[in-house]
Amino acid sequence: MIIGNGQLAQAFKELDKRDDVIIFASGVANSNCTDKSEFEKEKDLLIKTLINNKKKKFVYFSSCALSAKEYQLNDYYIHKQNMEKIIKEHSASYYIFRIPQLFADIKRHSTLINYLFYAIKEEKEIKIYKDAFRYVIALDDVHTIVIQLIEHHKGGTTLDIANSYRYSIAEIVEIIEQLTNKKANSTLINKKDAYTLDLIDLYNTISQYNIDGIKFGKSYLYDKLLSKLSL
Repeated sequence: MIIGNGQLAQAFKELDKRDDVIIFASGVANSNCTDKSEFEKEKDLLIKTLINNKKKKFVYFSSCALSAKEYQLNDYYIHKQNMEKIIKEHSASYYIFRIPQLFADIKRHSTLINYLFYAIKEEKEIKIYKDAFRYVIALDDVHTIVIQLIEHHKGGTTLDIANSYRYSIAEIVEIIEQLTNKKANSTLINKKDAYTLDLIDLYNTISQYNIDGIKFGKSYLYDKLLSKLSL
């Protein structure tokens, strides 16, 4: 069963008719959200789904920011933290996957990568934080790792899924400039926004379950975006 209809939910549509797995991909997606009613709506749906599916594998997508002890959490991240706690209290077979900046097809989604891509392509003005860094992950790689774990791991796990290289926003802009052959109309702002992840558990998981075809590293974002633009 799949709860949700966004790009994460659509990525796992082959599991929709499975009666032993719940993919919970519904709720607040905007990390700048401060609307308590939206948080409560997701919380109510989450609790209802957990109560009605106690014996099923339960998959939830959270944020890598929760793994960084030094990162100051806003309302959205505190909400995600609370959702994780509820899941752990109500499910014996949960899979919490913490993800960073997610990207899939190059369409007009409200994600960072897609926003920057179209802003640069259409020569719109953008503001870049001088000391801002982001981890990224492609949706197809999230799918590969998640499927392997729900098929072969008994559950009760929380895992960060992210490319190992942490990009500055300026680097992301440079990559998109190369791919679009356009120069960004950008203004640099003196502001810091960054955290660091320890991804040893992810590497151990990839090795343990023989997950092939994922090539993390500095060239990951360029290579993935290039492949999507070539489709």
